[in-house]
Amino acid sequence: MAFPFPRLAPATLIAGGLLVAIFAGSVVRFRSELRAEIREKIIGRDAAVLYPVALEQLARSEADATRQPVDPAEMLAPVLDSARQQGMLAVTIFDAEGNTLQAVPPTLLLDDLSPADYPQLLQTDHISHYYPNFPLDRYFAGAGGSTEPRPAPVLELLLRLHGRDPARILGFAQYFIDARPLAGELVAIDERINRLTAATLGIGGALIAVVVAAAYFSLRRAQRAIAERNERLVRANFELTFAAKASAVGQITSHLIHGLQGSVAGLRAVVADRDTATPDWASAAGYTERMQTMIQDTVALLGDISTQNNYELTGRELTGIIRQRNAAAAEKKEVVFAVDSGFDENLDSHRGSLLCLITNNLVQNAIEATDAGRRVSVTSCHSAGAVVITVADEGHGISSELREHLFEPGRTGRSGSGLGLAISRLLARQIGATLVLDSTGPKGTTFTVTLPISG
Repeated sequence: MAFPFPRLAPATLIAGGLLVAIFAGSVVRFRSELRAEIREKIIGRDAAVLYPVALEQLARSEADATRQPVDPAEMLAPVLDSARQQGMLAVTIFDAEGNTLQAVPPTLLLDDLSPADYPQLLQTDHISHYYPNFPLDRYFAGAGGSTEPRPAPVLELLLRLHGRDPARILGFAQYFIDARPLAGELVAIDERINRLTAATLGIGGALIAVVVAAAYFSLRRAQRAIAERNERLVRANFELTFAAKASAVGQITSHLIHGLQGSVAGLRAVVADRDTATPDWASAAGYTERMQTMIQDTVALLGDISTQNNYELTGRELTGIIRQRNAAAAEKKEVVFAVDSGFDENLDSHRGSLLCLITNNLVQNAIEATDAGRRVSVTSCHSAGAVVITVADEGHGISSELREHLFEPGRTGRSGSGLGLAISRLLARQIGATLVLDSTGPKGTTFTVTLPISG
């Protein structure tokens, strides 16, 4: 049985997409924060190294100043010795107010300390600025002898200088350092972070897809189980409703049938005393006998239901009952009656008995519609979860006028397709079976009963 889930797949895709989007957003945000933190640490690394060196130089200069008066510019001058370090482009020292005192090289085209940096330096020991495209020709006169701007990566470091007393600011130092090695390091770090981010997104996305797929299939199994349980509940409710209706109708029917039983038996005795050689009396005797048989079968079935006498009925037993019930009538009319050996699956007594009643009625109709010497056959099988019983005769077929109203009460004909067929179809519906006319014509008629069963 198929269980369509039109809303589950889109809902799962939307949920999976949201999870991937949230995960990707979190990873990208973490990547940006991590990249910014690493860059800040690397850019500030040189300032952390130069700051204690500059303080040591100032300490020596301050010790010399205790022996003789020294100009502030001369006291800060030892810091300029750092300009001779490899990769150092320029060094500038400022007084405590941010005014330029000295610069190396002296051709450096810089103003006094930046108003934006000065207040910050009063609160912190050092500041680092990284310029990936610093215009060298704008600040270094004659650099390269070219009038075209030469942008290059440059690292600017600003240090707050003090002596033995940290509260007494002596001045500030500004360093410009060739940052090409730093730029390569930052690029390498960015590439590594990008690779790790892509790998994390790929692995995380794959894991989310696996989890969402597992959840989807689990939900499908759960929905399938719920659908199956609902189907069983619906069937159980139907059976309970049918049982309740059958109980009420069965009580009424039981009274009617028991009342008819004696009357039909008396009628049969009266008809039997008549001259059965007359066609009309012979026909009346046959119908009376058939009516008495149907009443007896119905009484037996009602007795089983009222006593809740439940038992298993095999397919072979079912076909055996059909053969036994109809062999005498076929022999009396000299009709060849063939019933196959049946099938091995079991039926409960309720459905089996009703199926037997339906088939017997079809067989009796077929015998009445078939001339002497011709054949009536019953075949049965269990296929594709259903019991299929076919009743075929070699009569003259059903007229086109009767076919349109074949299963309506009150429609009768030579084939016997009257009240019995209408009742048979109603009985078939009560047990979830179908009764259809497969074919009819001059060579015979075929009816099929199909009863779905589990297993």
